[in-house]
Amino acid sequence: MTHSITAPQEFTMESAPPAKKKRDSKKMLLAIIIAGILLSVVAIGYVLVTGRGTSSVATTGGIANGDSVTMNYIGRLPDGSVFDTSLLDVAQDNGRYPKSLTFTLRSNDSYTPFTMTAGNYGSGGTIKGFALGVIGMHVNETKLIEVIPGDGYSVDPDMIRTIDIVQQVPATEVMTVQEFKNAFQTNPILMQTLPHFFWGWNVVVAFNDSGIVRIKHEPIVGQTVYPFGNPSGSTSPLGWPVVVESYDPNGLNGNGMTTVRHIISPSDVYNVKGTDSDGKSFILSAYNATAGTFQMHRSNSETGYNGELAGRTLFFEVTVVSIKASSIR
Repeated sequence: MTHSITAPQEFTMESAPPAKKKRDSKKMLLAIIIAGILLSVVAIGYVLVTGRGTSSVATTGGIANGDSVTMNYIGRLPDGSVFDTSLLDVAQDNGRYPKSLTFTLRSNDSYTPFTMTAGNYGSGGTIKGFALGVIGMHVNETKLIEVIPGDGYSVDPDMIRTIDIVQQVPATEVMTVQEFKNAFQTNPILMQTLPHFFWGWNVVVAFNDSGIVRIKHEPIVGQTVYPFGNPSGSTSPLGWPVVVESYDPNGLNGNGMTTVRHIISPSDVYNVKGTDSDGKSFILSAYNATAGTFQMHRSNSETGYNGELAGRTLFFEVTVVSIKASSIR
């Protein structure tokens, strides 16, 4: 759109400014009366609208404790990766919205605005930082809520496993016949050789009697195995290489001992996931070069516990869709 700007009228010493017209007192009085009438109408309208009840004020005001809030959100980790969202286009767009290691794409119809009670956290509510972070927001407002670890998902120590970077593995295992079947998916046959269900190197069935099975590990020094998953997987890379550094068949009082080295580094922390020996998924969550250890933080899909999120700072980009005031407000 083009706007024309009118130049100001110029005055010179030779030309005096034009004389001002006298104001019409009757027209001025009429204008004042009309303005007064309009103000009265506006005031009456305001009283009529706000006099319908508190719901009008509650739904347009800021969110208060106990209000029911419907919103869209994008949950991110400190590196910016998305771990959850209510928006289908965000869930499907991995280019603009890179995903975290544990992000799972759900059915399309599950991506809808999320409703919760503001200020309600703990049992029956959301995490504390999220529940309190929306208080004071308005409809259509977008806000980035930072949730510190203490106000986020708490850590379950039982879900953390600490392992030596250079690990010693007993070369003999004893189990029941049923445990053998569950682990190897076959019946035990004396002197049978087959790959270990977890480590991948060969084992031999050395004993099978009275419902008890004893297997003997036979790794090869220098052998590389992938017990936690294949890091070269095209769709979902898992785990890391583990190298056999030594094997002493007579170690550990004649039961044998294998020494392995986990090929990992500090840069793998929260960047590598895997599957443990019992099939539970985990995130590599810590690396301690001084102690020579690392940590695996496990997840449990049945309870909703997520080792990638527990004990970490989280960020939620929230846009309020609607607010329903609490009855006690």
